Order: sequence, then C-alpha cells, then structure tokens
Amino acid sequence: MTALDAVCTDLRSRGYTIDRSADRGVPPAIARGGDAPTAFTNLSIAVEPVTGDPTTLVERAAHAARSDRAVLYVMGSETAAAVRDVLAEPRFVREERDGCRSFYHVPDRIRLGDGFACVRADGPQTWREDPPGELGDGETHPLVLLADGEPLAALDSVAALTCPSPDVTAFPYRYRRVDGTFRVERHDGREVGRYRTLRAMKANAYRPVPVPLVPEHHLQWGTPAMALAVVDGGIEYERYR
Repeated sequence: MTALDAVCTDLRSRGYTIDRSADRGVPPAIARGGDAPTAFTNLSIAVEPVTGDPTTLVERAAHAARSDRAVLYVMGSETAAAVRDVLAEPRFVREERDGCRSFYHVPDRIRLGDGFACVRADGPQTWREDPPGELGDGETHPLVLLADGEPLAALDSVAALTCPSPDVTAFPYRYRRVDGTFRVERHDGREVGRYRTLRAMKANAYRPVPVPLVPEHHLQWGTPAMALAVVDGGIEYERYR
C-alpha cells in the first residue's frame, strides 16, 4: 500500500468521500465532507503525495488555492524533514535575514529574448535580496545573483523577473542555439564561444541561470490551508495553517 493509499483509507474512516478520478492529473485525490484530522475547514482537500522538492510543494499549494481547496501533503517519514524545512516560516523560502530573502530554484532558466542568461561560475548559484537602497530605486529589495560568494548579476527587484523578462544587460552573458550549437555571447552580441552541447558549455564554466522560486509569483490566489500526513506505520497529521 502506498502512502497515498494509506491516507485515503484513513480519511474514508473519518467519513470523507474520496475522489480519485483525477489520478491522471493534479491532484491525484480529493477528499470531501468528513471529520478533518487537522482542524481543516469544510473545504474540499487536495491529497498530494510529495517529496521535499520546493517547486512541487508551492505548485501544489497554488493549484489548491486556485480551486478553493485545502492541501494535505502526503509523504513517508524519510522525506518529512525536507518538507517541513520548506514549509517553515518564511514558507517556500530558503532563508530570511533582516527582511531579505534567499530563494530556492525552479527548473526553468532565465529567458533573454531568443536565448537564456548565463554566467561564468564554478560553484552553485544563489539568488538573494539585498537591503533597499543598496541597488535599484531605494525602496524595493534588489535581487542579486551570487556564486562562490561573488555577485554576478543584479535586478531591481523580484518584479523584474516578470516584466515580461529581465533586461539582457543585467547579465554578463547569454546563450542560444545557432546552427545546432550553443553560442555564448555578451549582452552586446559579441560571441565568446560555441559548444556542441550544454555539458561542454558548462565544462568551460558557462552556467545557465536558474529562475528563483519567488512564492508570491506562484501563490496569486493566496495560500491555502495546509497540513502534512506522515506515513510511518501509522499516520501522523500536522497542521500548518
């Protein structure tokens, strides 16, 4: 029996009607009309098996909010700690210090026109906010990209990610497909290298720039009521909002 099966069985015992006709989509199960184990309201509940992937967690929350549902994340005990980390305050954010956030990444890459942003870096990249006034208009938090502790690019704020795409001059390089190869060029269009594969491009330290996971860009319909169901022999329920 999977963790989802176990939780659905338990919810049925509490009087819920379980609809699993959505197995081919999201959510895989919807619970309605029972005695909530976590003091949920009488909303229907999206029952979602998850791991600790931040992108999946925020997307499932967004889908539930858009459908006016609560969300019950289902997992085994081996992934519960990772899920709790993502849901700890500030929710869906890697860290916050003095009002400045650092972000998880989503699988997408920063698009620049007909190509994508890249930087020259060996270590992992981190997006973080800096205090207002250090860059930008002095009122919003500038958004800075770092690798190996060094700033590589900066935007005025997280809003610059969606308007509709960042200014190409904000990044030192971009890459795009040209004649079956990956062409790396400066923002002025001057070519600095061509590579047959992305792996070869990365081997020369040109790395695609990931999109930061900015919670408010996903939770446009608000943040739903959320709970965890941790399956480890029995089922432990935890309320988060």
